[in-house]
Amino acid sequence: MEEAKYFKDYQHNYLILKCEGTGVGESYQSRMLLSGKIERLLKCSVRHINGEAFLYYDISSRVTLENLYRGKKLSYEQARELFRQLDGIYRILEEYFMEEAGLLVFPESIYYDLSSERYFGLYYPGKKGLSDKPYEKLMDFLLNHTDTGVRKMTDILYRIYEMSGEPFFSIGDALSLFEEEEETPAEVNGIEECMQTQTAQGYIMDKKEGKMTEMTAADDCGYFDIVQEAGKESEEAEPHVSQQKNRAFYGVFAIFSLGGIAAAVWLCLHFVLTEQEMLLLICCAGVMGLCFIFSVVQLLLSGSGIRKKEQEESALLWDIEDEFRDERPIAIQNVLDKNMDMRTERICLNSGQAAGREEEKAPCGETVFLDIRRQKAEYKLYSLDKKNKKHIDLTRFPFSIGKMPGCVDCVLPDDSVSRLHARLEKQGERILLTDMNSTNGTYKNGLRMEPSETVEIEPGDEIRFGKLNYCYR
Repeated sequence: MEEAKYFKDYQHNYLILKCEGTGVGESYQSRMLLSGKIERLLKCSVRHINGEAFLYYDISSRVTLENLYRGKKLSYEQARELFRQLDGIYRILEEYFMEEAGLLVFPESIYYDLSSERYFGLYYPGKKGLSDKPYEKLMDFLLNHTDTGVRKMTDILYRIYEMSGEPFFSIGDALSLFEEEEETPAEVNGIEECMQTQTAQGYIMDKKEGKMTEMTAADDCGYFDIVQEAGKESEEAEPHVSQQKNRAFYGVFAIFSLGGIAAAVWLCLHFVLTEQEMLLLICCAGVMGLCFIFSVVQLLLSGSGIRKKEQEESALLWDIEDEFRDERPIAIQNVLDKNMDMRTERICLNSGQAAGREEEKAPCGETVFLDIRRQKAEYKLYSLDKKNKKHIDLTRFPFSIGKMPGCVDCVLPDDSVSRLHARLEKQGERILLTDMNSTNGTYKNGLRMEPSETVEIEPGDEIRFGKLNYCYR
């Protein structure tokens, strides 16, 4: 890819690529590109300057894939959506009989529209075979920005990386791997990948290779640890739940027993009973009384157990809070050192030595020059506007600024700010500011930066995002 330059007029940002010849627009590929009929490609126009032809691609309000995930990790869904949209762009090129080799699939040439959530391709006609491995840079970028915690995503990307070196590889082949993963049930697939089939102690059956292999620590994939942890949590939760159930059961049983006793008393008062009936009724009332006493005892025991458990949990929480609440913890070593100093002082006094002799020997010491550069630097952007009092703390780098929540590190809810407006990075002791193709521009000391331009900022510089003014210091 030729070295890209950037230009901004009143309403648009452009990426500029130099053409190989002046006969631009003569080939079918270039005519279709300049016509603007292919929606998923960047709009392009040609300009002739000093006998040379240049292609001007409209990149207004769009950000490259490289800048979109600078300092971030792609999720499984984001990687799948990227390949799905790239496959759609290639299908559109087939419909218009455009050569696929003209589509540049580099991280810096794939653009993303934050408003429509769609990717756009950069088509560069008249130059075939830009690289023997056109997908190499893209795959290197994806592997470096992959969330390694998602194993299925890592496996798929490595398989795509191996396939991308083949001569007849296409994005459709990569997308098929994601579709195969979706067709397989997640639970069954995860167990088969992690456990495979354990057939002998220390060995497993690899279904892909069809042979026995020695089990390693990586083969269990933490599956048994997960099951064990889940079992521990369930065992800890079961006693508490069972206590609650028993408490409810004994409560109902106590009420039922009390009702039986009341019914026996009511029968004795309202009916004339024989001696046998009276004896039977007294026995039933006695049994009900014993059941009532037993239920009340169980309720008291279970209640005390639950209260004891809650007190233990509360005490644990208080202990944790006390650890954080204690601003000046006392170390054991400090106490020992203090006791040792007191013991030494007593020995010196008993031997007739003056206590102030050590103070006379101790020098006052010279003042040491404090190197401010070695102190921990704090990077901030202080607002200069009366209505905007929000300061920006640059807590980490790279640090992105814009108005789209979830996409940037600092949200500036102002209409003049783009969704992804600018990015700050740190290189050694230098702080670099980059404009991310913002609509209303990024300014340094009153001078507007070019789209995608990167400049160094120093303490005292005035920075403006749209109409919001800040001072870096």
